Amino acid sequence: MDNPFRYAGVVTGPYFADREKEIRELISEMKSTGKVFLVSPRRYGKTCLIFNLKEKLSREGLSFVYLDLNAYPDLASFSVAITEKICRILESSTEKLTKLISALRYLRPRVEVSPDGSLTAGVELNVPGKDALAALLEGLHYSEQLAKKKNRKIVVAIDEFSELEKYDGQTLEKAIRSEIQTHTHLSYIFSGSAQSVMLAMVRDPKRAFYRMGRTMQLGPIERAQYREFICSWLEKGGYDYGGTNFDLLFDAAEDVPYNVQRMCNLLWEMAKPSKKVTNELLEELPLIIAEQDSAHFELIWQTVSRAQRVLLIALAKEPGAKPFSRQFQLSHRIGPSSSIKASLDSLVKKGILYRTIAGKYKFSDTFMRYWILSLIQN
Repeated sequence: MDNPFRYAGVVTGPYFADREKEIRELISEMKSTGKVFLVSPRRYGKTCLIFNLKEKLSREGLSFVYLDLNAYPDLASFSVAITEKICRILESSTEKLTKLISALRYLRPRVEVSPDGSLTAGVELNVPGKDALAALLEGLHYSEQLAKKKNRKIVVAIDEFSELEKYDGQTLEKAIRSEIQTHTHLSYIFSGSAQSVMLAMVRDPKRAFYRMGRTMQLGPIERAQYREFICSWLEKGGYDYGGTNFDLLFDAAEDVPYNVQRMCNLLWEMAKPSKKVTNELLEELPLIIAEQDSAHFELIWQTVSRAQRVLLIALAKEPGAKPFSRQFQLSHRIGPSSSIKASLDSLVKKGILYRTIAGKYKFSDTFMRYWILSLIQN
């Protein structure tokens, strides 16, 4: 039996852990042509959630389009891609699609010859490099009208939506809201892991997306459900886990789904010879992964200053601490607060730490904390 605990790339089907409640709620929102802002920290599985949702939506008669804004360096490429993806779902005939796109002002059809000699229709800007915003709005408007004409409902999922800011964000936000607020056949999921940026979009009364739709914040998977998922696979693999305290694993992973999956993947391999899972083995897992990733962490370590290293060591020793508190500064002999703030800002910018909604600073990669602890103990 292959290792069922998958953590790299998009995980779907029986290998995807739980999220049944979130999927049910998203299906309900999408069936009523809703607009959902899906917000989560990195490595919480939001992209996996979206792709597992896709499989459920097809059973409900809804089509699905997925775009990742990281894949589109400018507004022009995004405008073309979203129109092309939606229109291809609504019209499979190259000839008909070409004719339909020809009627647009800012977009035009692009016909390509496939390796097998068949023709496929695409979309491009009518005037390359110009009118990208107008093309986006025209494409969305036309897509909605075409979906209505064909009586089709389509879910449009735009991942890493916080990247919208690179396209002159707030101007674009107003334009997009103006267009999609009347859509009845296209529903939208706007997802992102830059939590502060995403939440500012929907909570700031001055922003265009203020109260436009539901905000769904993706948290950890409940331990009871996750434990059931893990034990189910261990049983299928013939592993004995009697007496094992899986809270040791969840605590070390900080309940981050990616971390849990990776540790379980390693657990499966480490326990394979004996088919026995023990608490001692669970406690070893984060240290083994930290060692596996040591070359990567060493490169990161070389990019930070001495003051930043001292702060990282303090946070590794005392996770969840308040770095501006007098007790923390005295305990670790660091400060003043202005220096700590400068270090924190730099470490967040480098992606080594991130700031939670509650204002705490945590390691973006939990296993780096274990690497630092190993480093100072050697």
